[in-house]
Amino acid sequence: MRQRLKRIQDRVTGLFKEWTARENLWMTGPVLAAAVLVLLVLVKSCQGIAFFSSDEYKLCRMGYPFKEAQTIAAALTDKQIDVLVGLGEMDTLACAIVTQPFFIGDNLERYLNCHKSDTTGIQPADIVAVVNVGADNNWQDLVPCDTTKGYLMLINRSHYLDSHFRNPNMVTFERDYAFGDRPKADTLVVSAYYQMRQACHQQTSAHLMVNSAYRSFKEQQDTHKQNSKRLAAKAGYSEHQTGMCLDIVSQEHLMKWEFGESTEGKWLRDHCHEYGFILRYPQGKERVTGYDYEPWHLRYVGKEAAQRIHDEGITLDEYYAFYIERETK
Repeated sequence: MRQRLKRIQDRVTGLFKEWTARENLWMTGPVLAAAVLVLLVLVKSCQGIAFFSSDEYKLCRMGYPFKEAQTIAAALTDKQIDVLVGLGEMDTLACAIVTQPFFIGDNLERYLNCHKSDTTGIQPADIVAVVNVGADNNWQDLVPCDTTKGYLMLINRSHYLDSHFRNPNMVTFERDYAFGDRPKADTLVVSAYYQMRQACHQQTSAHLMVNSAYRSFKEQQDTHKQNSKRLAAKAGYSEHQTGMCLDIVSQEHLMKWEFGESTEGKWLRDHCHEYGFILRYPQGKERVTGYDYEPWHLRYVGKEAAQRIHDEGITLDEYYAFYIERETK
């Protein structure tokens, strides 16, 4: 409706210009003034009709302040506006939600439902993050992992790997770089780790060590049985099966939350992206990732993605939903 009225307004203005040009602008004085007045009345009438038929007016009638209505209308398509209007009542966070940097219009109703059902005072940015990654459904929508994404493949509580998945590019860590029975990882991951370990030692004197890397489907089954469900994923839902993640500690600090506050833990948080790694389960993002904070768990995603994830303060789950999954729909 708004676009149609704008076309009418433009057409009226165009006809007036054509008419005055055809008459060689012979109108002067009172006649010209009257013609201009008529044109202004027509234009204002079109504008008035346009407003009372506009999305802004619909939102104002629901109780949204005019400036919020303008912001929301500018951010949404007509179809999405209809969804919002169809809810029948104003949502106090609607404007804040639609202006979030990772807002996805198709998720609008789920964002608002998440806000309504939450009793913890969840913030707009977290609402968008939780919905984008599917955590608002308590990870019920199970999806096979798209292994064609390579180092950006997503494995979490809803994206799973087949039990037969194998990474063909596995190599064994040198003995002095890892604890235990010489763990394995993807060849590019191992190379990047060596570079990162050397840089960390040069800057902090710490000696990083790999505590765990690749685990087979069967090994993950055993690990899951022995640990808390929020600390160890079920078999098929663990990144360790990809060979693209590392549990990293140091000779002084083992796999405890205190590692994150150690010199080497802080260094990894600030610099691991420079080598293509991300902190996979950061503090404050537990609801988004589905796992408790793990300052020792790094995932390799490549330097470009790691840089963006670091700079924007998001998780791999959020990156995947906004930059990969959305673009393929």
